[in-house]
Amino acid sequence: MPTITMSPTRKPLHPTPATAVALLLTACGSGSDTVGPWSGTIDTLPSGEIVVHNTADPLWTPEEAWQVVEDLRIGQAMSEGPDLFGSIWSFDVDAWGRIFILDDQAQEVRVFDSEGAFVRTVGRKGEGPGEFTQAGSVDLSRNGEIWVMGLGQGRVSIFDTAGTFLRQERTDGGFVVKPYPGGFDPMGRYNVLIPTGGMRTMARFDQSYNPIDTISLPEDPVEGEFFENVSEDGSSTVRAGVPFQEYMTWRFSPTGTVWTLLTGRYQLTEMTIDGKVLRTITKDHQPIPVTDEERDQAVDRLEWFTSQGGQIDRSKFPGSKPSTVSFFIDDDRNTWVERQVPADDEDDVGRLFDLFDDEGRYLGMLRLPFDLHYSIPAPIVRDGVLYGATYDEIGVLYVVRASIVKP
Repeated sequence: MPTITMSPTRKPLHPTPATAVALLLTACGSGSDTVGPWSGTIDTLPSGEIVVHNTADPLWTPEEAWQVVEDLRIGQAMSEGPDLFGSIWSFDVDAWGRIFILDDQAQEVRVFDSEGAFVRTVGRKGEGPGEFTQAGSVDLSRNGEIWVMGLGQGRVSIFDTAGTFLRQERTDGGFVVKPYPGGFDPMGRYNVLIPTGGMRTMARFDQSYNPIDTISLPEDPVEGEFFENVSEDGSSTVRAGVPFQEYMTWRFSPTGTVWTLLTGRYQLTEMTIDGKVLRTITKDHQPIPVTDEERDQAVDRLEWFTSQGGQIDRSKFPGSKPSTVSFFIDDDRNTWVERQVPADDEDDVGRLFDLFDDEGRYLGMLRLPFDLHYSIPAPIVRDGVLYGATYDEIGVLYVVRASIVKP
């Protein structure tokens, strides 16, 4: 079975008349609760697309910058109990602050209360009712049901709020994508990846698993480069992506639109499901050179490819890294864009984010007090509280909760 690893409410848009108008705005009345001048521009194109360009100057003053303060950590290095995690690909949080963690190795969902105490286990590894094979995600429906996507089985297992198995629904199975891009979107629709069209199609269902429609995911405009190793008889080809290339990542929004990020160009784009562009956000940034040490490390990570006879052409390595890594949108309509940092960043304690308000204006930088695990979906932000997964210096996994402090 192949395994594929895959690397929020908006105010209504009010386009100005057909000619493009550049606006110099002040930051008042936005979700950021800040005042003061903003040095960017907003243009409205004849098509109605809104184009927001930000300079590198933040809207925040140093006194207005947010902070993230950790207040709960679930996990133990030496534990033999439920707080020892083998692998975390998915988690969710309910209205009471309970955290539902899908442990990939154990193939079970572990529930912890708002104080971090273990409550129960939901499901288990296996082929029977209420059991999982290659579970890819755990999601909570609006009535509190627990939905677990079993990718290997091609079915969704559904449990009540107490963890009692209720029923299962069929999906197209036989493939594994981690992190799984489907599950409940902010509009409450359940999205199921369909293994057709290069994994770019999803079927959408309501909270009762009644079919709604089928949508196409955004196409990546970046054509990636690969190293290839063709077998002597030409019957098989092994490919490895060239390191440090730009790529696209995407997220659903609560309004039913889709946001994308082109990591090298620092370009955020909001579009409708059928591809109509509504808004584009850019920010001035400096290229980050790839060091010789990073090139050597990249070659070491491709040992799986060279061990099969593949050849690495270092001349194909870009001279600079993508300026950004990923992004997510919180429940206050702020966009968090994770920045790429130089290899010699002395303050590299946790991930560094640029924050934008709901109009696309650059607020400023925020560094988390902990690192985030690359292999899971974006952090979850609910009512000013951030949830994410992290790890310590010896690789022990934890789920953390932190308050977002806004002066």
